[in-house]
Amino acid sequence: MNKINPIQYNPKEAALKNSPEQQIIRAARNVEYDRKYRTSAEDKLNQEDPTPSGVFKSQSQGVAREIVSYASDLVDDKKKGNISNAKFAARMAQVEIMVGNLGKFTSTVEANLAAYNDALKNGTLSYGMDQHDEAVLQAIDKGEVTLALDKEGRVKMEGKGKHPFKGNFDVNIYDFVNIPTPVRKIKPINTLVDPIVKTLGLDENGVPNVKVDKNGKAVYDTGDYGEHRREILEFSQEALKGAGPEGIRSYLGDHLNMPSDQIKALAENLNYTDEEGTEWENQAVAEAYKHLNGYMKGKYQRKIKPHPNTLALEASNTASDIASEKGIDLASPDAIQQAQQTEVVETPQGEVAETATEEILPPSIFSNKEEVVEDDQAEVIEKSPLTMKNNSAKDLIKKYS
Repeated sequence: MNKINPIQYNPKEAALKNSPEQQIIRAARNVEYDRKYRTSAEDKLNQEDPTPSGVFKSQSQGVAREIVSYASDLVDDKKKGNISNAKFAARMAQVEIMVGNLGKFTSTVEANLAAYNDALKNGTLSYGMDQHDEAVLQAIDKGEVTLALDKEGRVKMEGKGKHPFKGNFDVNIYDFVNIPTPVRKIKPINTLVDPIVKTLGLDENGVPNVKVDKNGKAVYDTGDYGEHRREILEFSQEALKGAGPEGIRSYLGDHLNMPSDQIKALAENLNYTDEEGTEWENQAVAEAYKHLNGYMKGKYQRKIKPHPNTLALEASNTASDIASEKGIDLASPDAIQQAQQTEVVETPQGEVAETATEEILPPSIFSNKEEVVEDDQAEVIEKSPLTMKNNSAKDLIKKYS
């Protein structure tokens, strides 16, 4: 079984521990920010080129006109008899696909660019974002990756992107779903995880579950961390699913300071099974779980306290021990010890031994106070033969002569 070491997690410290790679990414983002948002009032009133969003809209409109022109030519060829009905139908179907793809490309690019620029402006872009993806969005925004039709009339994005520390690379995107999506920083995980850790091993009333310890005694015990593995796994799977691929990238990059290439390699290792036999969508999710689990283990504090029944039993055992030391039989609490006292009295007939029996109640083992004798007990003591000790010798002689 894979042993998870406790992980100390501090989101503030993580934000300050930027790696050299992350510092390069931040510098590239600062350049892009300056290009987009640090524009003087004079420059805004005297533009040399349209804004990038204006460039993309112009590209989209240009491609749309090409598609319309292509469809128009097909209609003319059909009218002139230069094309068969079957070919005309097939090519018009292709035109419909081109129009649909153009619309999807346009809406996807506009939405993703708007999200990226908003995150760039507000400083919420994640270091977990793939830098090829970010470079493509920047290139689209600059007009360096453009919307076009290939020789077969298919819509695509083409051009070159610039990786911040790997240089230029070619871009050819035919499927609109491959348009990169920006990755935003997620909030610190402790706000989500800590409340869950505090409830481990507690019942619906917030009380630790009742267990039997190694000595056979009942105790309140939240249990060892490993006892909650299934519960923790289910919670983590649900949380990671809710975070999505972007959230997992942010957790690994922003909170664990993992290098971009390592995150990329983990994310692309699909259908991953970890050392404990748990299956994951990819290794990045598995890695996020491993660290999340380690953090929770470090935060977990086992709570153990005695059960009332155990306290009562221990008190009873202690009482028995004390009673045994004092020679008291707790099994018959009404038993009365008999203490005999004997006095020798001089008489004309010789010495007479007077024996008296005095009732002595067992002392309490729970109090240091002296026992209080009740009135009826006092009466019994007064009628005891011991009262004869107080008579004179003459009276005793008269009584026994």
